[in-house]
Amino acid sequence: MRFTLKDFQVVAADQLMAALLDARPAAARGRPQAVVLSSPTGSGKTVIATEMIERVFYGHDGQPGDPKAVVLWLSDQPQLNEQSKKKIAEASDKIPPHRLVTIEHPFNPERLLPGHVYFLNNQKLAVSSLITKQGDKQERTIWQIIEATTKAAPASFYLVIDEAHRGMQDAERGDAARKSAETKRMTITQKFIKGDAGVGDPPTPLSAVPLVIGISATPERFNRVLEGTTRTVHPVVVESENVRGSGLIKDRIKLAVADEGDEADWSMLADAAKKWAKYRDEWAAYCAKNQIVPVITPVLVVQVENGTKEQPTKTNLATCLKVIQDAVGHLPGNAFAHCFEDDADVPAGTVVLRKVEASKIQHDPDLRVVFFKTALTTGWDCPRAEVMMSFRAAQDSTLIAQLVGRMVRTPLARRVESNEFLNGVSLALPHYDEDAVKDIIKKLEDAEAGATGEVVEEREMVLYKKAERKDDLFAALAKVPTYVVTRPRRMPETSRLMKIARRLSMDGVGDGLMGKAKRFVIDRLLEQRERLRKDPEWAARVEGSAKVPVKEFTIEYGLWKLENEPASYMIEATEENIYELFQRCAGVLGENLHDSYANRAEFRGDINAARLELFCIVQDEKALKTVQQACEQEFNRIWQEHKDDIVLMSVPAQERYRDLRRRGGSAAAETIIVRDNIEVRTEKPMWDGHLYVNAKGKFGWNANTWEKPLLETEMERPGFAGFLRNMPRKDWALCIPYGAENDKSLYPDMLVFRRVKNKVVIDILDPHGDQFADALGKAQGLAHYAKAHGDLFGRIEMIRIEKGKAERLDLQDEKVRGKVLKATSAEQLADLYVEHG
Repeated sequence: MRFTLKDFQVVAADQLMAALLDARPAAARGRPQAVVLSSPTGSGKTVIATEMIERVFYGHDGQPGDPKAVVLWLSDQPQLNEQSKKKIAEASDKIPPHRLVTIEHPFNPERLLPGHVYFLNNQKLAVSSLITKQGDKQERTIWQIIEATTKAAPASFYLVIDEAHRGMQDAERGDAARKSAETKRMTITQKFIKGDAGVGDPPTPLSAVPLVIGISATPERFNRVLEGTTRTVHPVVVESENVRGSGLIKDRIKLAVADEGDEADWSMLADAAKKWAKYRDEWAAYCAKNQIVPVITPVLVVQVENGTKEQPTKTNLATCLKVIQDAVGHLPGNAFAHCFEDDADVPAGTVVLRKVEASKIQHDPDLRVVFFKTALTTGWDCPRAEVMMSFRAAQDSTLIAQLVGRMVRTPLARRVESNEFLNGVSLALPHYDEDAVKDIIKKLEDAEAGATGEVVEEREMVLYKKAERKDDLFAALAKVPTYVVTRPRRMPETSRLMKIARRLSMDGVGDGLMGKAKRFVIDRLLEQRERLRKDPEWAARVEGSAKVPVKEFTIEYGLWKLENEPASYMIEATEENIYELFQRCAGVLGENLHDSYANRAEFRGDINAARLELFCIVQDEKALKTVQQACEQEFNRIWQEHKDDIVLMSVPAQERYRDLRRRGGSAAAETIIVRDNIEVRTEKPMWDGHLYVNAKGKFGWNANTWEKPLLETEMERPGFAGFLRNMPRKDWALCIPYGAENDKSLYPDMLVFRRVKNKVVIDILDPHGDQFADALGKAQGLAHYAKAHGDLFGRIEMIRIEKGKAERLDLQDEKVRGKVLKATSAEQLADLYVEHG
């Protein structure tokens, strides 16, 4: 893959392959199977499917590929076909472009060829389509070709049904439904699932395709169709919270609505245009600062009313353009386009709106504003679409929810680290009352819309920027250690070491790091070989003079995972068996290190001896654990040596290194990323002194009865310079792990900054009632943090208010800290407040 997959995408691909491994033998025996991928909109379903196809064709982690495999990708519309084909070509570095084939008339192979992905849509399968009839250069119908492919290798013909919920309405819904386009699609798509007595011209019997893979954000309708068949269903589900955590979709959808009774079309369009301009400017600054090319150029999407035969829309397009350009300044004529049903250009005052296909919006470099009516629900992906304004009435709420669901993808396929404003999209709705807005929010939060981010009204949110004359405070904040408790999927330490060495080398840091890292791993493996050689029985296995015992255990992240005593069996040390065992080492070590070990000069061409030796090393639990632990230590050494170089890199580059560091066996401290702005819900009263403020230098916080007097007391202390409200679950906030497994997150309420003798001192204050069940765990988490990082801070205090008085546990005090760490009950914690508070 050309892309680095998100963790949930790798897991989904793993699960798909496991499902196929179960399904294929049954399909070969004539028992139809269905694998159903349910994954929210914006999760990269096509990328997941591409990874699956690569593994099917070429194998993965020691599992061989399927040499007979052929994939038929069935879509609902031609533009979806081309969009999927383009995505697969962009994502895959293994499937050659000439093996991605759009089926067009005439099409005359005897059957579909292995190693190819064919693209077909329902329109081309209609009775009027040329490829469904013999004659006119069509020697055999597409149905005959599909049937021949099914018969040739039933377990190797992979039918992928994209957007599988479409065309799956119940066939018994009455005359109106049967006449609809939906029913026509249903009739065609379900032929593949259920078979047909006679299709095409001349009529040919069509067998049910034995192996079907359905892909949908909402597969319920597809599943209902499968329930009426004898197919065994293998579900694969991607959870929405995993997609949200990945950064692939926007964190927030902001709805701007008019006040009740206020006709605000033009003022809200002007406001939407200004928001678009803000996105444009913020993206330009972010891309320039981080050397991102090409620069992200956002798109303003304007939904207009229907029209008549003489007039494409009742909305005044000329006024729209004037309002937009009055708000943001002159834009060239080719910056405007439309996606109306007709293909002609449309006049709009002095500008002519050019026609643009929905699927081409994302890659049109000149486009800035696009007008449409109702035709954008399918066939387009446009992460550039950051702002939408709708002139339509409230009865179109379902349509708008679907549209916004297609706008939530992030332009960089990741969260923007330093600018919270860029992690949201904005939707203006002048004709929606409070009930209609609630209806939209409900639909946006529904899985079918795919918008798994937070949905809020724009008036509820406020954007704060970095306060002036506090650069020294932000510099100090940037050195504060924080933790990511919900960390990404671990990887073998051998692989992690190789990856950091490669990344640093590519970034021009370090001298020969790749070679040194590889040598380090090989040397650790050789050390284990020397230890194991002292066992005559082990030496006999390596020489191939004895049968080799194979333990059926699980390797996770390069380490043994033993839930039960592993079963063992003996195999002959034949060349074929040795190669199969050797390939298992690829998934254990990663980064082709198994090949690096086996291809060393010392083996003088005896490749089987090298392969068998490596397998026997990684079969030894102590050997594997020792090698992986040594590589973890080497990774940490390299990190410490080059962390200052990493800090000087662009923010996206730093994020790649942080992601790699988080994939180790234990949570590692990292420093807070100082944001240029933060976006939070509006609160009152307004406070002075916060690190992030509005245009008047204020920050809104409805502090509770404990927080308010504590903060007022801190503001009266000598040297007070500012404070940060440390909001839970914000990427920019200080997070401290706690609990037996360090798998819970503590966000201390506030960081207070003081200037003492020209030095910035930071205090961590956490008012927290000891009556709560988590009080002891949080106090101990804060105590562990103080023990590890206390030299970077002034005070670190857990605080309770008792009879109006603040009682403080000073966790910088070693004696107090020790007692907190030894406490075993809430009562003991309460006694410590009495004794030391």
